[in-house]
Amino acid sequence: MFTDEELFRAWQHGDARALEMLVQRYHAPLLAHLYRVLTDMHLAEDLVQETFIRLIRDAKSYCYPRPFRPWLYTIAHHLACNYHTSAYARRVELRAEMPAMQAHEPDPAEWFERWERHDILHKALTHLSLEQREVLSLRFGQELSIPETAAILSIPAGTVKSRTFTALRLLRSHLEENASYMESKQGGQHHG
Repeated sequence: MFTDEELFRAWQHGDARALEMLVQRYHAPLLAHLYRVLTDMHLAEDLVQETFIRLIRDAKSYCYPRPFRPWLYTIAHHLACNYHTSAYARRVELRAEMPAMQAHEPDPAEWFERWERHDILHKALTHLSLEQREVLSLRFGQELSIPETAAILSIPAGTVKSRTFTALRLLRSHLEENASYMESKQGGQHHG
């Protein structure tokens, strides 16, 4: 099996199949990451396509053996930031009702492992900032290291740690508040 770096270098030297293999390898993980960050599947799909277009356009800026994965996620990060700061994005505000919390509170790794099956995390994440969602998605959803995450986001490793801590604290607090609200609401229905 070829490494990402070997495949990209092969594509740079004319092997179209190598690029196809990279797209197949990274389409689903990029889509999952951008969906977690932006909370909009259609937008995430558009930005995945745009990420690959930029990858092709900027191919000359890649120098083997530079790590490919962080470079690809850096492209996606810049596209997400550009979208988020656009005039259209500033006018769009997502609001969602939180469904009932389950009794068991999962740890962060479990949250991201079960992302596709549980809408509650998706809705809770909409209450975090773009920067917080992005750090959590890269660290837990894409299982990137602190240094890789820092490189992709162009921030110090300490900032990655700080944002991760703050985001997890806020996420846990929001999920706990929702669980308490739903329990009190259900308790009121039983007595009425």
